[in-house]
Amino acid sequence: GLHALTERRPLLHFTVGLDGTAEELNLTAADWYRLPNASLALDEMDPITGQVTQGLIGAQVIDFDEHDDSTASGSEVQPEDETEAIAKRDKRAKSGTVPTRKKTKRNKFTTGQSWMKVSFPSAKDPSWKERHGKISTCVVTIEADDNFVQLFDSSPKIFSATKFTQEACAHVVEGVKKDLIDNYPQLQDKIDFISMVGPVRKGLSHTPLRYAVKGIRPETPYPGLIVGGSDLTVGDSFSGAIVAGWMAANAVIKYSAIDHLYLDKNITNDLKLFLSSPRSKVNGDDIAVPFKMTDSEK
Repeated sequence: GLHALTERRPLLHFTVGLDGTAEELNLTAADWYRLPNASLALDEMDPITGQVTQGLIGAQVIDFDEHDDSTASGSEVQPEDETEAIAKRDKRAKSGTVPTRKKTKRNKFTTGQSWMKVSFPSAKDPSWKERHGKISTCVVTIEADDNFVQLFDSSPKIFSATKFTQEACAHVVEGVKKDLIDNYPQLQDKIDFISMVGPVRKGLSHTPLRYAVKGIRPETPYPGLIVGGSDLTVGDSFSGAIVAGWMAANAVIKYSAIDHLYLDKNITNDLKLFLSSPRSKVNGDDIAVPFKMTDSEK
């Protein structure tokens, strides 16, 4: 099953300091995502016969390496004979294979197109303004391109960080800043600073093959070794990491599926039985947002 696993492309985080409160800058607590053309089929139409060749689903922003075999020698690509081209198309149609490009693909961050996530942590905290005044925070996340990481064709496939230059950092920072201002025009001239963190590993790539692999569970063949982390569930989510931790805790106690489904035995019910509720000991000075408990909770 290891050959079916692939590490997710590492991420780059950009921390942005903003001059102004969330109300003044009209910032939202909801995260903003830009997804590339994940549903765009790379179909090709034959200019002679009009026949459509089905391509791969999932367009990614790539640029082809200029120094490939066809151009390195300076030779020109000769056009194929029409009869030979038709014969090759018929052969591919009978075999059901999709033609692949021989050129080297490079993953490159492109403004306005590549995957991006924008969040404003300060807008999610109701007490932020009282504690920090008229400043706001923003975190922009993108996938690290081939200037920062390199994919190894191993089992499983993993990424390795490469030595990147200051020019590459400056280029991607400017691109992120442009995308941020294009989508949030009110941030023009409000950015105090922006810094890059990463590349940061994010675990497995959750492809259909990953869910078909057996053995991705907390228990391992090695005694005493329990696996946790969001890779056990849906990955790259706070809720997924919590569920994975819950699964690992149950694996330590060795609760089985019978215990969960029929005997109602799990780590959560154990905590309810043996631990008192922390709500009865809440001190108003220890919380960021004041709240009142109901009579049933006291």
